[in-house]
Amino acid sequence: MSRGATILIATIATTVAVVALLLIPVSIVVGHPFNVIGEVIVLVACVAYVARVMRADRRRRREAEAVLPPEHRPARRVPRRPITFQFRETLAAFIIWFALVAVFNALVVGIGPLANVGIAVFAAFMLATLTVTGRHMMFRLTAEEEAATAADGDK
Repeated sequence: MSRGATILIATIATTVAVVALLLIPVSIVVGHPFNVIGEVIVLVACVAYVARVMRADRRRRREAEAVLPPEHRPARRVPRRPITFQFRETLAAFIIWFALVAVFNALVVGIGPLANVGIAVFAAFMLATLTVTGRHMMFRLTAEEEAATAADGDK
């Protein structure tokens, strides 16, 4: 299969996996347990396919680099320090988002308490993750810009 087709199929599989993941809570709320089973199967199959394709691509790239002379090999990227999540910050963001989503669902949408808790937990998790990650990335980018500006000023 050509590289373009592989990338296209892997992209479609990733999109299908995200849709399946998002449909799982909906199926639970509306009471369709067999849909949940089907969505989990689709999710696992898509993730397995994408993981297999990514591993094969990485293996092919490393094999191609290994045959090159050392001076022609691409430079290895030095990884950044990983983003670390502080527990209190994440918990606070989760609680705030949970309260906002639960109140909105109860007052505006009119969802019952059991479904509201399930939806609010899922939404709060997603929104807290985005909030904390976005905050860390914002400060990381700002620090990198300041370091680059300082380095340019030293020259």
